Amino acid sequence: MDDKNMMKYKLKPSVVYRKEDDGALIYDHESGNMKPLNETAAAMCEIMFMELKSKEDTLSAIKKVWRVTDEDLVRRDIDEFIEGMKKLSFIVPVD
Repeated sequence: MDDKNMMKYKLKPSVVYRKEDDGALIYDHESGNMKPLNETAAAMCEIMFMELKSKEDTLSAIKKVWRVTDEDLVRRDIDEFIEGMKKLSFIVPVD
């Protein structure tokens, strides 16, 4: 396993996370960026960026909650989610 899979991120201090009935809403009061998250994305956000789990730990947690048949697809989804959160400047690497 490479270091990239063990990398951890956290929400920036300026980011507010609000749990909703059908997911969550994430807002950065510095940039004004806002993004609604569906239930799956909200779970990934909580696991990775609030509980500070690695991608592989996140995959394991998702497998426990949902029936995952294609781990590679979930890994790609996690990678895309991280990249999207980076582009909106919602997350920073954990030191």
